[in-house]
Amino acid sequence: MTIYLAISPSSSVEEHAPNPLPPQEAIRIISQVCEAIAYAHEHGVFHRDIKPENIMILDNGDIKIIDFGVALLEGARRVTWRGLSGTVGTPDYMAPEQLRGGRGTASSDIYAVGAVLFEMLCGRVPFEGENVFAIMNQHASQDPPSILQFNPTLSPALATVVMRSIRRDEDKRYKSINDLLQDLRHLDKVTPAEYKPDTPQAHVMQQPVALVIVVTIAFFLAIIAIGFLVQYLHHVVR
Repeated sequence: MTIYLAISPSSSVEEHAPNPLPPQEAIRIISQVCEAIAYAHEHGVFHRDIKPENIMILDNGDIKIIDFGVALLEGARRVTWRGLSGTVGTPDYMAPEQLRGGRGTASSDIYAVGAVLFEMLCGRVPFEGENVFAIMNQHASQDPPSILQFNPTLSPALATVVMRSIRRDEDKRYKSINDLLQDLRHLDKVTPAEYKPDTPQAHVMQQPVALVIVVTIAFFLAIIAIGFLVQYLHHVVR
């Protein structure tokens, strides 16, 4: 297990999608991911963009976590253009609190790891939609459907671990990435639990999500406008 910014000869987990991986292989990969993220968390660093293409599988089977470009140091207060909004990440794997403008925490990394594991085990992400905004709203407003709907062959214990890591309510998730790792290593000690998703809160959550979307679009429009202005001034000077 290693955290790297450089890329060695390898493939990413994304390249194995959309085909489900055998449970033991998925557990092996995600366990190494948990080890790497646990190390980062112990040093006050949150990745904030865990996704299949950032999980590299080396030729020898070891795992590397890459792209800490949007990582956040716990307690950091520096504001940059990127930091004007706390919302960073990839919608398919983003925790609800990130979509509400949160800056990302250990719990949001746990959610992302769980979402990746979900996809590895059943060949699809927890939420699908016609566009990115529909996906974002689902993540923010409701619990995911049970993984057993898409892969009923999984053991109840493994399904329990996956669903506990991607609850919409942070208080119902694992308290630490190490807790998730320990359950993956000792599935025989996990007590299977019936998955009961919370009642969707779409009407409560739509406004914050819409605000995030509007701010994000406005930011990119501003960048485009600045680009045109720079080109115009360059033309005038010439």
